[in-house]
Amino acid sequence: MSWACDPVLTSNIVNSYQTAGPLFMQTLQTFFAAQCALVGDHLWPADAIDSVLEDPNYDFIVVGAGSAGATVANRLSEVPEWKVLLVEAGGNPTLNTEIPHLFYNNMRSPQDWAYKTQPDEAACRSYKAKGCAWPRGKALGGSSSINFMFYVRGNRHDFDEWAADGNYGWSYDDVLPYFIKSEKFTGVQNEQNRKYHNWEGNLNVAVDKQSHDYEHMIINAAVELGLKNSSDINGESQMGVMTSQTTTKDGTRFSTARAFLSPIKDRKNFHVIKNAQATKVLFVPGTNIVSGVMIHKDGKDIVVNVRKELILSAGALNSPHIMLLSGIGPRRHLEEMKIEVKADLPVGENLQDHLYVPTFYTRPGDKDHYSINNIVSAFTEYILHGTGPLINTSPHRVISFVNTTDPTSTASDMQFHYFVLPPGISNMLDIFYKHGLNDEAYNKFQEMNKEQTVLVIYNTLLKPKSAGKILLASKNPFDAPLFFADYYKDPEDMATVIRALKQHSLRLGETKAIKEAGFKLDWVDIDNCKKFDKTTDEYLDCISRELTFSLYHPTSTAKMGPDGDPTSVVDPELRVRKVKGLRVIDASIMPSVVRGNTNAPSIMIGEKGADMIKKFWLNQHTEL
Repeated sequence: MSWACDPVLTSNIVNSYQTAGPLFMQTLQTFFAAQCALVGDHLWPADAIDSVLEDPNYDFIVVGAGSAGATVANRLSEVPEWKVLLVEAGGNPTLNTEIPHLFYNNMRSPQDWAYKTQPDEAACRSYKAKGCAWPRGKALGGSSSINFMFYVRGNRHDFDEWAADGNYGWSYDDVLPYFIKSEKFTGVQNEQNRKYHNWEGNLNVAVDKQSHDYEHMIINAAVELGLKNSSDINGESQMGVMTSQTTTKDGTRFSTARAFLSPIKDRKNFHVIKNAQATKVLFVPGTNIVSGVMIHKDGKDIVVNVRKELILSAGALNSPHIMLLSGIGPRRHLEEMKIEVKADLPVGENLQDHLYVPTFYTRPGDKDHYSINNIVSAFTEYILHGTGPLINTSPHRVISFVNTTDPTSTASDMQFHYFVLPPGISNMLDIFYKHGLNDEAYNKFQEMNKEQTVLVIYNTLLKPKSAGKILLASKNPFDAPLFFADYYKDPEDMATVIRALKQHSLRLGETKAIKEAGFKLDWVDIDNCKKFDKTTDEYLDCISRELTFSLYHPTSTAKMGPDGDPTSVVDPELRVRKVKGLRVIDASIMPSVVRGNTNAPSIMIGEKGADMIKKFWLNQHTEL
């Protein structure tokens, strides 16, 4: 994207259109300037490859510039005597990542690892590959550069459960200060929220005063079904329905790259190396003491040495991949792969994720809504004026949390997202195509959405009883690992999904708010399920196995646990067991997946992990 910031190149392009007249030339100039301001290379830390090659020795190396990694690198490099290197497999954010409304278009782009789960007869059956799409961010900001920008911290019970399992220092009261530390909240200050929010932090958390009519409609419908209209799911209680807070600012995505890396791009003791994949943790020969990391960039392997600690923040899929390649993992699997075992630990096990099943409502809509003319004009309005429909994720911001077995409970077991898709959405966001659904499912949705506005409810299972695993496909670090999601392995998970469909999504059509808007229940009627009556649990079970989606929240593959917990990979200080000088600081360490979207908790884990490292090394310890 740097060409948009190159005055020589852009003036040559502009001058080549002289015959089109001064107005067009002026528009082009404005277009390039706006594009440069939005995603120019000057916004991000430069690639420090030359410095790395010249002196490949650092106090701390952080692998992965995502939600947690960017946070950790920022906080560690606050200590001027520490030399910190951040390693990122992707490059800078792009125009596609930064425009909020285009979030789905980041799937299967160069900024996405574009992983898929292994085929499974129990779920994801209507996909071409018979496995669900698992996007992961591959750019500065990681998945915070491609996600839906929901700022959701999870539920108080999540963290109290971690602490009750022996993870000292991880209760809700312990972690709340770290959520607060990062945040730059834009809502009004009052007595209720002062305890939960910060108006001075790095990460912009937008509270939009203007809700879309559709968002009002959805909230009213949920309230009719008995949900509480909440003003802050990140406050006193998570339960209820609300328009979500988002990580956006002034019509732009506010990833951890913007929050934590842009402000320190010129920090002298901080280097970033981009388009560089960490392939192996290196050890002092004959020991389990970490000496550095192997990095692959531009076709070459580079060894970088670490003096204090190596930190893996490559996310819940890639951190375990690096550990397995390095001989840290289940002994039997490593021996099968002919990898020398450094530490026999359950790396890659306990893989948890949030699956969702969609419910559809339709009503006639304006079939020109996503005409090419309208898309071009929305894009132009965004680039030239920073206004229009692309500046946020409206009308898709409503979320709700319920407990399907106890309406009085403060611990949710289901979350609902609500997306409103005008006719021809695929001209702008080709959602079913991006996920890789098969022709039957894809064509049936296209037909449904041709002339109708579709309201989709994402029925999201928050506390799965099922857990999967990650295995190596080969010893080649550039081969994606094998991801076994094992959705619905425990039958209780399907029972919860069906309960939620019957209690919430299928009842929305009975509400005054939905009826008055003219929406009616509709089905992407998969042939495999036609033998069942739509009013039966058998039908709901069938459709939930055909149209299974991931909400892209894989976690828990390097589980944190107290000493003596044989299922744990890291201790409550996030140190990897059985080796010296290695921590994992990302969503991998969650003992179990949180009840909510995982970006904000990953940032919190980054804040808390960095604080632990500082406390350890600044208290005059010289070795681990």
